Amino acid sequence: MTEQARNRKQLGAGAGLFLFLLSLHSGSAADAPSTNALAETLLAEGLFAGGRWEATLGSGAMFSPFVANKNRPTINYTLSELQVGYMLSDVKEAGWLRGNVELAGSSFGGAIFEGSGDYIAGGTLWLRYNFVPRDWRVVPYGQAGAGITFTDADRRVVGQTFNFNLDLGVGARYLIDRHWSVALEYRYQHISNANTARKNLGINAQGPIISVSYFF
Repeated sequence: MTEQARNRKQLGAGAGLFLFLLSLHSGSAADAPSTNALAETLLAEGLFAGGRWEATLGSGAMFSPFVANKNRPTINYTLSELQVGYMLSDVKEAGWLRGNVELAGSSFGGAIFEGSGDYIAGGTLWLRYNFVPRDWRVVPYGQAGAGITFTDADRRVVGQTFNFNLDLGVGARYLIDRHWSVALEYRYQHISNANTARKNLGINAQGPIISVSYFF
């Protein structure tokens, strides 16, 4: 066999091997989306299974007045929060409402950085619905809560140290792995004394909260 023929044969064998490996890679790439989708579905369902717990640390800033602002002075404050949540149910199939229910308790505190007063602190009990779509690592949620608040904010607004809080929040979390997630939330918080003091104008605040959660 001549050198030229031998080179052609080796080139043909190399090309054949390359095409064979390329076909294997193409097949694996075609299977990857379905494999990844299944893995992400199982990840989300595992984290939001009934009986699971999560611990969350969050921080943000709240700005008031909001919506109802007539004769209300500005009270802006930071908000740091430690929260523990418990999954009340497994993920239920409900079309685009596919998800589960979670109960959470939180303690929070913050410093007033604009307006009269120095601090705001308290606790809130939350009921949350987690929307858990198939094939997603992003999990939207909506929640509502109520609790108690202690503050030395402007007495023209809150009337006394002891107050109540009513809260609404909507957000989305990104699942990093089987233990960790990060979230961005928009929150509304109302603070007032429910007419237990002579003055009860109340604080209506809104702002962003970012948080990190650990599931266990």
